[in-house]
Amino acid sequence: MIIQPVLNTFRIIFLIVFFLLATKANAEQIKVKKVKGNTAVVESVTPLEEGKTYDLAPESVVGEVDYKSNTLKVRKNSFSFGTDFEYVKSDLSQNSELNVQFRYGWNFSNLEVGVTGLFGTRDQGGGATSSALLGGYFDYNLIPNRDPKELIYGPFLLVAAGSTQYPASSTAGGSTSKIETNAGGFLTYFLGQTNTAIRGELYYNYQQINTTAQQNSVAGAGFRGLLVFYF
Repeated sequence: MIIQPVLNTFRIIFLIVFFLLATKANAEQIKVKKVKGNTAVVESVTPLEEGKTYDLAPESVVGEVDYKSNTLKVRKNSFSFGTDFEYVKSDLSQNSELNVQFRYGWNFSNLEVGVTGLFGTRDQGGGATSSALLGGYFDYNLIPNRDPKELIYGPFLLVAAGSTQYPASSTAGGSTSKIETNAGGFLTYFLGQTNTAIRGELYYNYQQINTTAQQNSVAGAGFRGLLVFYF
């Protein structure tokens, strides 16, 4: 008999539809009457108790905010600069690096992307080695990056390519091409009620160095500190 399975299917569909309709019917909406700083006067169809805390869906609230019509600060773009310290090694060598970095980015609340330039030196014991790279970065914000959020964190990925200039006294000599990949986590904290923030990154660092004679890969870890200006 196929009647019983069909009836069971209809029961399941009915229960799902009933649940969705009930959920939508019970969805609460509030109307903001007046705003001053982080304090607001709201109007609700459901009686509210003074002093009691109510949970709101943060994603829908952030998505519907009109940043041009109120006093909230805009964080559409960013400019950053800072330094990092990296330690990498391979089967043949181990190196410490100090880099200076500049970034320009676009903020889409939960996602941030941008371009970056890295300039650094490395001490191998036989003279300084300099590098210049250009690339891009990608952030996934676990907390939407919108005012008045003060603490933002999540994973990030950075990929850059360029060249490395070796000292004449080294066995490598001349210049080589270089590709660097960083993957790790970041934490951004906004200073006071401004659009200026400090950002820290801890990441895994992989580098591929190509010469006319061979290809060498090194890996390690790094820490980066940045000062970020949003506008």
